[in-house]
Amino acid sequence: MRLATLIASFAAASSAFLWSAAVVRKPLGPSPVVVELFTSQGCSSCPPADELIRKIAADESLRGRVIPLAYHVDYWDHLGWRDAFSSAEWSQRQISYTRALHLDSPYTPQMVVNGSRQFVGSNAAALNASVAEASRQKPVGSVALDVRREGEKIEAVVRADAPSNSDVVVVVFQNDVTTRIGRGENEGRTASETAIVRRLLRAGTGSVSKSVTIDIDPAWKHLGIAGFVQDRATLAITTATVHDLSD
Repeated sequence: MRLATLIASFAAASSAFLWSAAVVRKPLGPSPVVVELFTSQGCSSCPPADELIRKIAADESLRGRVIPLAYHVDYWDHLGWRDAFSSAEWSQRQISYTRALHLDSPYTPQMVVNGSRQFVGSNAAALNASVAEASRQKPVGSVALDVRREGEKIEAVVRADAPSNSDVVVVVFQNDVTTRIGRGENEGRTASETAIVRRLLRAGTGSVSKSVTIDIDPAWKHLGIAGFVQDRATLAITTATVHDLSD
């Protein structure tokens, strides 16, 4: 994590400029792209990466074309601040990518684009290049969601046409959450975060047509739901979709 921290700190200074400039230079192709960030409120190198995710989510021109998802890992929680959004499940998902992408160890902030390319999460130049390339890849399979929120539940109809070796994954995320961090490496910061992953389920393997019910906290506001097809062996994401949910 030490090397990643140094790289992330260097990259952070030019994040905003690189993001906007690279998108102008490299217009996106037609395929939706899933951008997964592994982060923690206890990591001092993570705020610039969190800000990149926030900017993607706020950019209307990217809506439905680039799908940001922020997984808060739990292995920072013992260092002075427990991230309320952290989960061992998200740490395990990152470990799965660590193995699939042949890395020595997980680190934060880490960005993974379409399950197949990874880099330090605050590296906006790498983000732009990866998103542009992924958006031009031909989708494999298809996925569609019909969703509604009913108090403490989300009811979704999932339809997918996918290879038999692929999982159909559904993710519930929350936008626009502000947290005052009282301890740890980010003590005194106010974190404004978005695309925070709250729930993840595998709706099936291969072609799917089914209804699923997802339990949620009724206090959660500003929710969205994404669906994507992910190769079980390589973890490459081959097609995706996203919807906002009314509060």
